[in-house]
Amino acid sequence: MYFCAKEVSATVKRILAVFLTAFALALMLAGCMETSADDLYALPQLSEGYLKLQGAIDSVLSSGAEYAAPSSGANRQPIQREDLDGDGIREVIAFFNFAGTDRPLKIIIFQEEEGDYSEIARIEGEGSGIDSVSYLDMDSDGIREVAVGWQMGAGINMLSIYSIKGWQVNQLVNTNYSEFTVCTLDSEQGSEVLVLRLSPSELSGEAEHYSLTGDGEVVTATARLSSGIEALLRVRSTSLLGGTPAILVESTIGGTGIVTDLLAWNGGKFSNITMDENSGRSEDTVRLSYAPYCRDINADGVIDIPRATALPATTEGTTYYTIDWYSCYSSGRKKLVSTTYSNFTDSWYLKIPDEWKGRITVRREEGMSGERMIIFSSVGDGDTGGTDFLAVYTLTGANRAERAVASGRFILLTAEETVYAARILSEDVLPVTRDMLKENFGLIYSEWVTGET
Repeated sequence: MYFCAKEVSATVKRILAVFLTAFALALMLAGCMETSADDLYALPQLSEGYLKLQGAIDSVLSSGAEYAAPSSGANRQPIQREDLDGDGIREVIAFFNFAGTDRPLKIIIFQEEEGDYSEIARIEGEGSGIDSVSYLDMDSDGIREVAVGWQMGAGINMLSIYSIKGWQVNQLVNTNYSEFTVCTLDSEQGSEVLVLRLSPSELSGEAEHYSLTGDGEVVTATARLSSGIEALLRVRSTSLLGGTPAILVESTIGGTGIVTDLLAWNGGKFSNITMDENSGRSEDTVRLSYAPYCRDINADGVIDIPRATALPATTEGTTYYTIDWYSCYSSGRKKLVSTTYSNFTDSWYLKIPDEWKGRITVRREEGMSGERMIIFSSVGDGDTGGTDFLAVYTLTGANRAERAVASGRFILLTAEETVYAARILSEDVLPVTRDMLKENFGLIYSEWVTGET
C-alpha cells in the first residue's frame, strides 16, 4: 500500500518529527551530524559520474547526431555498458546517426578516467541503421571484438567484425548476411561467428563459420544449407548426443513445411551433419504436412527434431499424428528419444508408452460449454472394435475444478484458467494408470508451433 504526502495524518507526522528529531540529536551527540534535518527529506541526487557521462553524450548529440539503437538482437539499448578490454571496468558504448554525412552511423566508445568520460574509439559505418551488435572474445586474449550488423537497404545487411586492441579499430570481416549468431562450436578457439546467407531466387543457402587465431588471422569454413529453403525461421545453439556443440537452423520449405539443418564440427570439418548429399537437403528432418518446431522434449540439453506419423483414420475424417522426437550424434546418426501425441489446439502433449505405439488412434469430441476432449482408442492386434480406453479433457469456465474430478475424472495439471483432466475408460486394452498419465503429461508452449516465437 502506498501513501502520498497529503495522505499522511497529523498524528503520523508528529511521530515522524519526534523520531527524526531524536535521530538527529543522537547523531549530533556522536559528533557526526553534518547535514540539516531538511536534508533528510531531499530527493536522491544523480551521481557526479552520471552527470559527466551525460555531458559527454550531450556534446555528441548537440553536434547534429541522433540516437541509433540496434533494432534486433540481445543488445538494443542506445547506450550500453560492456567491459571490452578485460580490465574489470565497463566502458560506455553509444550508438548515433549523423544524418547527411558519408558514414552516418557511428558507435562511440567512452572510457571513464578519474571521474571524467572521454571518447577512446569510434566505429563508423554506412547504411540506414544498425541491425544488431554483439561483443565476443574470438581469440581468448581477454579483449572483446565487436560484431556489427549494418542495415544497407531493403533486405540487405552487412556484417563487420572489428578488433579494438589498444583502442585502435581494425576491421577483420566484412560480409553480407541474412542472419548471424555468436557461437562456440570449436572448443580450441574462443567465441566464433556463424553467418547464414539465403538466395531466395535460387532457394538455396549457406552457413559460413568465422574464427580467429591467436595471431589475429581470420579462419573461415563453409557448409551448405538444405536446397529448397525459402526463409529462415529459427537459429538456436544446442548440444548433440555426446556433448558436441551445434547450431540448429530451421527454415521454411514447400510453402508451409519446415526443414532442419544441424551445423557442427565433425571429424575436424565444419559440416551440415543432417544433409543428404544425394538430394542436397536434410531429408529426414523435412516435415511438410505437420510441422512443429524442434525442442528439447526430454530436458537433457539436446534439442530434438520431430517427425510426424499419421494415426489410423477416424470416423470424423480428421487425420491425427504422433510425433517421434530424435536426437543426433555428430556423425548425423539419430536416436529416438520420445514419442508424443501433441494437441496443439488445447496446448498439451502426452508421451506415448512403447506398449501403445502402432496400437492407438484418437478423435476429438466436444462436451458441454468449456469442455473439450480427446478420446484414445485401441486398434490392431485383433482388436476389431477399436475400444475407447482414455479421455483427456481441457476444461475452462467457472466450475472447471469441480468438473475435473466428476464422474471418475482426475486432474492432470492446472494452468492459469485451464484445468487438464483425464478419465480411464478401460484398463483391459492397453496399460494405463493415473501415475503414468500424470508423469507423461505436459504443456505445449508457443515456441513449439510454427509461425510463433
